[in-house]
Order: sequence, then C-alpha cells, then structure tokens
Amino acid sequence: MKKLETISISQMAVLYFAYVTGSAKIVIPGPLISMAFNAAWLSILISASFGALLLLIIFYLHDKNPGLTLIAISNKTIGRWPTVILACAMLTMALHMASGIIIDVSAFMTSMMLPETPNYIFMGMLYFLAALLLRSGIESMARMFSILIVFVMGFWAIVLLLLIPQYHPEFLRPVFPVGIKPTLLGAYLTAGFPYGEVVLFAMLLPFSRAKQTKPLKKALFWALLANAATLIISTLCTIMELGPMATEKRFSVFVIAQMIEVGDIIERVEAVIGLALIAGSLMKAAITLFAIQLIITELFKLKNDRLLTNPICLAVFLLALTMPSNAKRWEELVFIVHPLWVAVVFVLPLLIIAGVAAVKELFSEPQHSS
Repeated sequence: MKKLETISISQMAVLYFAYVTGSAKIVIPGPLISMAFNAAWLSILISASFGALLLLIIFYLHDKNPGLTLIAISNKTIGRWPTVILACAMLTMALHMASGIIIDVSAFMTSMMLPETPNYIFMGMLYFLAALLLRSGIESMARMFSILIVFVMGFWAIVLLLLIPQYHPEFLRPVFPVGIKPTLLGAYLTAGFPYGEVVLFAMLLPFSRAKQTKPLKKALFWALLANAATLIISTLCTIMELGPMATEKRFSVFVIAQMIEVGDIIERVEAVIGLALIAGSLMKAAITLFAIQLIITELFKLKNDRLLTNPICLAVFLLALTMPSNAKRWEELVFIVHPLWVAVVFVLPLLIIAGVAAVKELFSEPQHSS
C-alpha cells in the first residue's frame, strides 16, 4: 500500500488510547465487577500486561519491516495464500467489533436515555458519522480525536471527582471474597476486550512519521498505561460508590453519575457521561472501520481505499441490525465468546507471523555472517 498520509507520534498515541479506551471505561466496569468482584482491578493489571506483551511482539515485526502494515508483513513472511486465510479470519472479528461497538451505544441509549427510539436511528447516525471520518483520512481523524479525547476524559474525571464525598472505601474489602478464580475470569474478559484487540491497531503503525521505532513504542506503552489506569480508577470508583450493587449494573459509571448532587445546583450530570460514551465509541468504531478498510485494500491491492468507505459502513450497519437483539444473548457473545474469538483470529495469527519471522531471521544470520 502506498502511504500518502502520516501522523505524529503523539497523534498515534492518542489514536491508540482512543482505540483501547473508547467505550471500555463505561462498558467494562459493570460486567468486570460481576465476574471478579473486588479484585476487578487486579484483572485489569493482568490483562494489561498481556496487552503489553502483544505490543512488544507487534513492534518486533515493525522493527524488522518498517513502513509495512501487518498484512504486508504477513505476505512477506508466510506468503500470499496463508495471509489471505489469516486476513479473512481477522476480518470476521473486526466486523464483529465494528458492529458491536455501535450496538453497545444503541443499547445504552435505548435502555438509559431514549427507550422509545428505534435502534436503527442511533446506529444509522453513528455509521454515517464514521463514514465521514473515514473519508476525511487518518490525518484529520488524528487531529479531531486529539481534541475530542481531552473533552471525553475531562468529563469522565469531573464526574468521578464530584462523587468523592459519597465514596465508601470499606466496600473495597475483601479483595478475594471467593478466591482467585473470579479474578482470572475477569482477566479473561479484559484480555479480549480491549487489550487483545491491539493486534488490529497494528495496521495503523506505518502511518506514523517517526523515523525510529523507539519513540513510537514508548508513546504507545504510555498510552497503554494510561488506559489501564483509567479502567482501574473507573472500576474502583464504581465499587466504592455502589458497593454490592455494582455487580448488578451494566453501565455502572453512568449509574453513579446519576447519584451526583452538589447542593441544588449540580445534579443530573449523567448526560455528560452519555456524551463521553457516544464520543468514545464513535472514535473506536472509526478506527476499527479504518483498519478493516486497510486490510481489504491490502488483500486486493487497491489504489484508492476510500472507494470502500461507504460499502463497508453500510455492510457493518446491516450486520449490526442482524446481531442478537436479546440483551442476555448479546452479553454472552461479548463476555464469553469474544475473548476466545480474539485469541484465535488476532493473537494466534500474530504469533504465527512473529514465529515464522523469528525462525527465518535465526536461519539467515549464519549465511549473512559467512
């Protein structure tokens, strides 16, 4: 693929932070606490370490093949047809992610804010905005997201700070009420969403204008650390505010935002968190769709990738409409099947490509030295 656009290291870090955080800081705490209870923050630490390991593997391949996407690296390393198989497998998960992100937003809107509005209204509007973002290109997306992420994180921080007088630190004990198994289940959940999804983000690394990999690697690891801190803080604040009830709430950060009352002046600020969820989800959906567009462009060696924007967004919109409408079935798909699916179609192909690259490098070194 001919690289026409580039972004700075800081902009790439912002895109990565927006991608792994997205709606996770609002969607993840409730289900995670219901699985891991008070040890949910330990689950995030375990899965974040797994995400850091995946980043190391990705940068190993990026160091050996600068300027190439993951699909191009795979094509160079294991050949054309194995790459086609792996890319098709990755697309299944990527399409599920792109539709699932908007489904979560639609579920949030219809269950918490506008229950009488049909799902397709929210989905259609968000995919229309995502299509406009894709057409604008990665440079415009990076500039817009750099501003948008400041407002999203600012709203999130304000809500949690306003709740400080209502926190009950005693709710954080005991850490392991029923042993370590729930902690591992929580780590399984967050290893798939959001940390295992970093493999798809590897498609965007060639767009960085960094001449050396080390500064980019450092920036992305800092972004990963910031994401882990964000999820841990969200989880701890949810537990301290809701206590045992935290396991029963799906959009728990939105729920605790409803409890803010500062005199008779500041109240009903949950709409701010709602806006943060929509904005974060839109950013992640746009980045995911952009990666899908890149994969298909690489596979078919297209010269103009923007020709795919409208068909891809329309296809994912129709896919979202056919997803399970039952909330229980959807949660089972996301919280149980999703992490395993990520491991098979994202993590396993990455390990195969990295393993073959390492073997080739090992056997080529003696010939090079002679």
